[in-house]
Amino acid sequence: MNDVKRAMDVYLNGLRNQHAVEMQAVGTIQNEMPRMEPYPDLYAKMKADHERSVTQAARLDDLLEKHGTSKSVVKQAVTGAVATVAGFIHKGAEDEVIKNVLAAIGYKAYEISSYKVLLTLADAAGAGDDKSTLEQSMKEEQEMGDWLGSNLPNLVHAFLERKAA
Repeated sequence: MNDVKRAMDVYLNGLRNQHAVEMQAVGTIQNEMPRMEPYPDLYAKMKADHERSVTQAARLDDLLEKHGTSKSVVKQAVTGAVATVAGFIHKGAEDEVIKNVLAAIGYKAYEISSYKVLLTLADAAGAGDDKSTLEQSMKEEQEMGDWLGSNLPNLVHAFLERKAA
């Protein structure tokens, strides 16, 4: 097997993995959103992030189809179960909103790094024309991660105000 073929196999597996990650994000956000309604800015950002994750998963589907393959049904089932559990990990915790935001910041860092890996693999696999799609999704993840990080103090203050009320 030549290096480009090997890189393509790894790249396609990476696309399938990232698709599963996006679907896990969709499920987790969906489970957490109702409990974040008391934080209108966060709720609005989560709603937009949910829609973007759905779009990102569709983009990954398109890339996989373009290369003659599809998402992994097994990975979809596993990540769907993980998303269900993840969405309820902090449920009922006194500081649930803070814990969820911290987890989301870490998850965004993971997603950004995953897209960086996919960009490198796309080059190695001769799929450079996929890079603009991957870069778009990576930029969206970075925007959400930046927003979460910069708004963390405001969210903590909002939490403290709700707790004092």
